[in-house]
Amino acid sequence: MSSDIENLAKQTENLSIEPIYNTNWCDMPAEIKVECIGKMELIERLSLRSTAKDERSLVDSQTIKFRKGEFRGNAYCFDASLYSENGYELSKNLTDSSNEAFEFVRYIWKVGVFENLKISFYGTAYTRKMKKYTGEIKAKNVELHYGDILILPMIVQKLNDGIESIMTYPDSLGAPNLDFNKLFAIPQIQNVPYWHIGNCDQTESLHRVAKMWIDRNSKVGCTFQIYIFADGSFKEFLEHFTERIVSKNEKRARIRTNNPDRHIILERGLIEIVDDLVEIPQFFRLMVISVEMKESEYDDNCEKWISKICPEYRKENNI
Repeated sequence: MSSDIENLAKQTENLSIEPIYNTNWCDMPAEIKVECIGKMELIERLSLRSTAKDERSLVDSQTIKFRKGEFRGNAYCFDASLYSENGYELSKNLTDSSNEAFEFVRYIWKVGVFENLKISFYGTAYTRKMKKYTGEIKAKNVELHYGDILILPMIVQKLNDGIESIMTYPDSLGAPNLDFNKLFAIPQIQNVPYWHIGNCDQTESLHRVAKMWIDRNSKVGCTFQIYIFADGSFKEFLEHFTERIVSKNEKRARIRTNNPDRHIILERGLIEIVDDLVEIPQFFRLMVISVEMKESEYDDNCEKWISKICPEYRKENNI
């Protein structure tokens, strides 16, 4: 870090035949300061931000990439963990102030670009904060845990264009039914290549997502996964698309879309759980596929895609 700054300082000396500034921060030109800031970790930027208040806008204008970010908040506490691309880790913990916590969140979301982002917000205080938040959340893969159903679309519609995966989970006690009409109107849901819902009780989810894909002529590769404890999802899907069915058996159903080059396939994940006391969820994967895909190309190993939506299953089976 220090060598980078020294090299940049030397560059400033060569910008003029007769140097008109020294290596003090206040004497550096803005373009050199920007290069220095770009090399700094978050904690260094926060320190600079507090000591050079007149130049906060310059500090805040530079994004910082994070390999992973986690934000967890409820009515009693807040904590965040940030992991930079260089392996640097920063944690922040608060016990009683959602206002202070969200000010920190607001700043990090303003400057941060995340490879993986996990948000777990519970309580009406965070729902109110998200409703007022007008910034963008820049991330590639997002995992959302929530208690208040209203907060989910508020977060999703703040995500940047080009999001690659959205993974959603209600709290362990479940949550009110999702408003699919509201979610399907959000461009990030319409265009995301991968979306899953964990622990959902709405059996209509599969045929609703398939209908959205058909209406929007979604691209080959679009994938939706869900695990659900209620019965009826597979049956409802078949009944809804009776006239579009290409093939079906107990594990799969394949239907036509309005595009002659594309089909949609629904797969049921069948796994064995030896504990008789455990209520076994039903796992489903929905995908847009090429009409040219043959049955011999189907993936019969469902354990890998199940482990993506259900990390507990991955841990138990060492996947």
